[in-house]
Amino acid sequence: MNKEEYFAEVYEQNKDKIYRLCLGFMGNTFDADDLLQEILIKIWSNLSSFKGNSSISTWIYRIATNTAILYSKRRNKLDNKHTRLTSHNEIIASSEVDSSKPEREINKLYIAISSLKEIDRIVIGLLLEGNSYNEIANITGLKISNVGVRINRIKKALNKKLKA
Repeated sequence: MNKEEYFAEVYEQNKDKIYRLCLGFMGNTFDADDLLQEILIKIWSNLSSFKGNSSISTWIYRIATNTAILYSKRRNKLDNKHTRLTSHNEIIASSEVDSSKPEREINKLYIAISSLKEIDRIVIGLLLEGNSYNEIANITGLKISNVGVRINRIKKALNKKLKA
């Protein structure tokens, strides 16, 4: 199998998971789309260096989380230099006008997730994708016990934000 075919297969298997991670991390579709493109470029560029020491999805999540952190830091620097005309919440709120109730609830969840600390956004995104505590620990570099504690705190924080 050549690189293009392998990338296409990896992309099909992981695109939805990566995109949901991007949405949870960024909080809006505009920035999530940009972040997804950055992640896909990095996966493509580094695909030949994948050694198989972990599953391909774990390797991809590592790339996705590291890229999301760097992307977020870069965006924060730009945001500090330039005033944004529209906040993330306003963008999503304006797209909610034509959305169904379940879509609005999902958008609220993504907004709440995007307000968490970086590591918490990554942890909850990985959990929502069905990763085990062990897989989350491997991807983030946290201890398994720390993952469990963080998840409990994140759930409480999200519940509080969603009720407000």
